[in-house]
Amino acid sequence: MQWPHGKDTLVEILSKKKMKSLSYTLAFTFTSAVSFIYLFLAVGMVPYWQTLSGNEIQAWWSGPFMNFSTLMVPIHMLSIIAIIFGFSTHRKEEKKQKVWWTISLVGLLTCQMINFLLHGANFNPALQSGTLTAPEALTTFDDWDFYHSIRTISVCVALITLILIGASRKK
Repeated sequence: MQWPHGKDTLVEILSKKKMKSLSYTLAFTFTSAVSFIYLFLAVGMVPYWQTLSGNEIQAWWSGPFMNFSTLMVPIHMLSIIAIIFGFSTHRKEEKKQKVWWTISLVGLLTCQMINFLLHGANFNPALQSGTLTAPEALTTFDDWDFYHSIRTISVCVALITLILIGASRKK
């Protein structure tokens, strides 16, 4: 099949090797971005938030932090698309590569499931609302912190497996 202007199709233009390289680069880039942001939150912000009272946490969350979390949605969506693209272009690899891609996919999807189902639907809106009592806000933040640790670990597992994939790729 050819494009109307007579050129080869996009699949023919981009060889399988280039598609694999592109899919790996995209998966690594967006997974790295999510990993580093979550690690920054875990190391840089959570210790600070733990020093705040329940009312201060709600004030902080309903203010500047929510602008940040809104910006994270496109990065999360791009990371999911990129890892699925990478997984699909590498599905016929040797067994070790397939296992690493599967682990990476599962790690990232676990992270995103926690992110959208728990954080986006439960913890973030509760902390943003400003209607929680101080003890409720502290309990909600403790729950947020626990699940943040799990999602940070799962996305770091995805990143580590992508690093292993990159280190074992044929040049």
